[in-house]
Amino acid sequence: MAPEDTRHEIMLAPSGATRREVIAGSAAIAAALGLTYEATAQVQQRRADAAKETRPVKCAFIGVGSQGTHDLKRALSVPGVQFVALCDIYQPNLERALALTPGAKGYKDYRPVLDRKDVEAVLIATPLFAHAQIAVDALKAGKHVFCEKMMAYSIEDAKRMAKAAVASKHVLQIGHQRRSNLIYNHGWEMINKAKVCGKVTHVRAQWNRNGSWRRPVPKDTTDRHWNWRLYKDLSQGLMAELGTHQIHVANWYLGEAPSAVVGIGGINYWKDGRTVFDNVEVIFEYPSGVKLNYTSLTTNQYDGFYEQFMGKDGTLIVSQQTGGQYFKEPTAEGEAWMKDPVNKQEGARGQTGLKLDPEATKKLGVTGTRVGQKVIQGDVSGKDDYLLEMEDFFASIRVGAPVMCDWRDGLRACVAAVRANEAMTKKTRIEIPKTDYTI
Repeated sequence: MAPEDTRHEIMLAPSGATRREVIAGSAAIAAALGLTYEATAQVQQRRADAAKETRPVKCAFIGVGSQGTHDLKRALSVPGVQFVALCDIYQPNLERALALTPGAKGYKDYRPVLDRKDVEAVLIATPLFAHAQIAVDALKAGKHVFCEKMMAYSIEDAKRMAKAAVASKHVLQIGHQRRSNLIYNHGWEMINKAKVCGKVTHVRAQWNRNGSWRRPVPKDTTDRHWNWRLYKDLSQGLMAELGTHQIHVANWYLGEAPSAVVGIGGINYWKDGRTVFDNVEVIFEYPSGVKLNYTSLTTNQYDGFYEQFMGKDGTLIVSQQTGGQYFKEPTAEGEAWMKDPVNKQEGARGQTGLKLDPEATKKLGVTGTRVGQKVIQGDVSGKDDYLLEMEDFFASIRVGAPVMCDWRDGLRACVAAVRANEAMTKKTRIEIPKTDYTI
């Protein structure tokens, strides 16, 4: 999949610790490195072409709870997108969504929605256990499909979705929105084109929160309906809801999928009847030998969430929370862009961190840009990755643009999460066969 980045920048939150002296404005770095960003230019051209094509796309949204309503609002911001049908089994959710979409018809059953000939695309944000059947039925009905992450509850269900997408020749995009995130796409280029870390050997990722994950249940529904994420027969827990986002990033950056996993999890704090783990610690092994150490906690939010790529020459930390950070190893040769930082500071244990202008960007085709020099604001300024993933979805429908997170990406992340839960449950190492990733 071609990487994309229109602003060419890594935004950073300030850090008070010397161990996290940071580097931002990676577009200016790219200019100093002389990177051409040919793949990015192609993606930018694709987005420019798609922006010109605003023919109406009539859609349906199935599952308009909290995440669904969030996605619905983003989709409504894409020019030309029209929602003609909404579906949810919980009436308050349905009414709330209908208030956002004048003229749309509400449904409790998704099947009549798929019978509508005017519906070209279906967006799905139901609980995980319902993803597969709805997506398969929608694809068989000739609809393009956007399905929230995780792709499906089981590997078998994910493969059913993949087979239906291939057979129908319609778009199936999975909601790992980091694939459309500007920071993450630039990070991909820094790892795979600029090779700022050299050969990547280890990845660390985490998503820590402090809270039970349990929501107060309205009087007119049930706990299992409202808190489905807490029950093993309905949910794959932390590995699905949080972990797959970060596993997807590791798979994408490394260009491979895990071949084995070990882990420990437990229900060690929240003794409230849940049946999914409230903490997970897993290590994935990749065919190349790279290890991914993944942690997700619900009892401590320290350090939040990030993906950290470690190589012989440096470490790149990428995060929706803080942007991007880079540390050069003391044994690595200095790059040209390191000689002209806006603000140079010394990090811990001999590492040098560079802080550059966080607003620095690079316009394609412009040469001679100085490190830290602000050239132009990107044309997607102010758009979050959820909106960008919706733009990408509709670009795929309208102009045949590549699907930015397709069934292959979704299946790989799904397999890893399911096998990780298996490893933790059985308390053993699980080998992941190549057949898990094929359909």
